[in-house]
Amino acid sequence: MSSFEVARRRTDVGADERAWRHMDAGAHGRAWRRVGAWARACGRAEESPEALRAEDPSAVRSRAIHLIVLVAGVAFLLANAFHGNVWFDESYSVAIANHSFADIWRIGAGDVHPVLFYWALHALNLVFGQNVLVYRLFATAGAVALACLGYTHVRRDFGARVGILFSFFALFTPYVATMAVEVRMYSWATFSVMLCCMYAYRIASVLRRRGPRGICASAQGLRLWGGAPRRWWIVLFASGLASAYLHYFGAISAFVANAFLLCFLVWRVVRLRRIGGSGGGALAVFLAGSVVQVALYAPWLLVLLQQAGVVSDSYWANIVFPTTYIELAAYPVLTSQVSFALRGAYGEGWEAALNVLGAAALAVAAAFAIRAAWRGVRVCRAMCACRACGLRAGGGGCASGPRVTSGKRAASRACGEEAPCRACGAMQDDAGKARGAARTARRDGGARRAGDAVPGAMARRLQRAASWATSDKVLPVLLALGVYGGVYGIAWAASFALDSLILYYRYLFVAIGPLLFACAGVLARVRNRALVGSACAVLLGVSVVHQALSVMDSYDARNVEPLVCLQEKVDALAEEQDAAPLVVSSDIGFQGVAAVVLPEIPQTYLDWQQGNWGLAYEAYAPVLTSEKSWELIFEGFHGQFVVLGQTQEEGLPRDVADLAQKDGFCLIEAQTFYRPYERTWFTVAVMDKA
Repeated sequence: MSSFEVARRRTDVGADERAWRHMDAGAHGRAWRRVGAWARACGRAEESPEALRAEDPSAVRSRAIHLIVLVAGVAFLLANAFHGNVWFDESYSVAIANHSFADIWRIGAGDVHPVLFYWALHALNLVFGQNVLVYRLFATAGAVALACLGYTHVRRDFGARVGILFSFFALFTPYVATMAVEVRMYSWATFSVMLCCMYAYRIASVLRRRGPRGICASAQGLRLWGGAPRRWWIVLFASGLASAYLHYFGAISAFVANAFLLCFLVWRVVRLRRIGGSGGGALAVFLAGSVVQVALYAPWLLVLLQQAGVVSDSYWANIVFPTTYIELAAYPVLTSQVSFALRGAYGEGWEAALNVLGAAALAVAAAFAIRAAWRGVRVCRAMCACRACGLRAGGGGCASGPRVTSGKRAASRACGEEAPCRACGAMQDDAGKARGAARTARRDGGARRAGDAVPGAMARRLQRAASWATSDKVLPVLLALGVYGGVYGIAWAASFALDSLILYYRYLFVAIGPLLFACAGVLARVRNRALVGSACAVLLGVSVVHQALSVMDSYDARNVEPLVCLQEKVDALAEEQDAAPLVVSSDIGFQGVAAVVLPEIPQTYLDWQQGNWGLAYEAYAPVLTSEKSWELIFEGFHGQFVVLGQTQEEGLPRDVADLAQKDGFCLIEAQTFYRPYERTWFTVAVMDKA
């Protein structure tokens, strides 16, 4: 334990409160010198963060391991980044980036996402032109930045084990590998959300005057606002605003994180005022920053209200039982590639490999369950042993002195030092016995005065539970799960309010950073390296299978076949008609991809959906134009034309079938191609209108 922690925990409450009220008053340097005085009062000079790290002989090795994980993970993600294929969502990002900042704002009002990511792509477009590879590498940089938080923030704040595990999960979780290389806003949204959560907890930890020593050491020497470093407040507010402008679920995530911080700040003010303090400086800073954030987000809030006014079911996903619930629970691991492989779509070899990994996962889960059950049994036995030896009655060390067999305990016993009770960990010293006996007597006396011993026992259990929940290792995990669960709950409530499901697992991915941190925090507490290694190995195995299948799909030559066919048909008709042929469809999926890959081919889209989709699809202008009916599209037209379509299974798309049934229309030829990148079938048909 560092001298900073020792001083903080041993200083009397009055001096502690006076020092931190001094911080709120703005005497930043003197406040931190007071902290140094606390350390010197305990007999040790305050140690720098470098000195604290130097005390750990394995620090250099763990940093090297962490860097190896980062480098390997980046290479792992980039393996699927160097291809030129896009699917519809990516094509929208590429298309809208060709417009000006003002047009992106106007067109984005018809989309279901904010515009910050599109603005970033437009900035890249101004430098590199329309370049899918540059856009994809920029999106991948967001995932890499999330993983690097494990090294720059999580490691320093919560220890090397948690930091390494967080970076590992952020790089090798299968669905993260998918979203990292999509030309979409999700990777950067996850980074900004995690950054917001990290700094909200850092600020709360400093104001609590307890927490991981890395956080406290990071705050030393920095200029303060309301008792917390100024730069931390700025990063908190900036990352929260960026989250909101990147994705609506980013706005929800930032709201939940800020709500937790607000609750703490209000509780802190109430607590300090009870003992004559103030503590309102931090709350004032938070409220001022929140007002600024809302003011800067207000222009888009007006757009959001307009979107809500015209929202339709076609904007959002629909509930499909039980598929929707399985996706929401298992999406980080059960990706579409893994799901298709388990069904045998990629062959028996991949299916068998995943079945083996599934069996290994069950074995690891069973091992964790057995370990947890055994630990529970040991705790029960320990408590029974403590009661039997009179520890609870005496309040100090174990009266019977359980047998000591471990090396460290035997050495301490041989040297005459204090040795802990193996059952409960209590130190066998007379002073500890006396203090514990006094505390127990006071508790028992209070319970007897209440007339009932049961409430006193319940209060002690609740106190122990609260102490456990607010410990430095448990509280961050609970808060991270609270952020993820809060986003989940708010999205469900909004789904009921809009009468349409908006809790789509792609959107929930925005809050995956806190979930990965919680998993890392839990796994870091498991001291059995074999279990931890087995869990990571299983996850890595699934991720490798997923990535291998993704690479196969992404670099498959069949992805360009429908586009090559479209180019050939258009060229042939243009030569026959001596004019650009009519290319029509009601499937924006195929048309969107064709619009960015083959921008020289004009297309007409049948805008059949309700809502603002006509405005949103102006992103593809001038290549693609929209009409509201087939009659308007074919008014005054005669001759051959091209129809595009997309289906989940091989066969003619609905547009071709519908037009073939109309008077004067006939199908001349149709070619259907499987596109592995989207795992769908694209159809290029030539039809004639008499």
